[in-house]
Amino acid sequence: MSNEGKSFWAFLGGVAIGALLGILFAPAKGEETREKMADAARDWSERAKRKAEDLRDTVNGKTAG
Repeated sequence: MSNEGKSFWAFLGGVAIGALLGILFAPAKGEETREKMADAARDWSERAKRKAEDLRDTVNGKTAG
């Protein structure tokens, strides 16, 4: 795995852990916390999909031709 790939996963992991801890320690009702966590999970999923698409395009661009 390239340094770029490792950096991406380290960054994504740090964001996930930080957001999860922030949500869990925030003073909110359980339902609100679960909703925030679901929203954050959807956001992370979308970011991961975009990053995967970018990486795929980069690899395809380097291997084409």
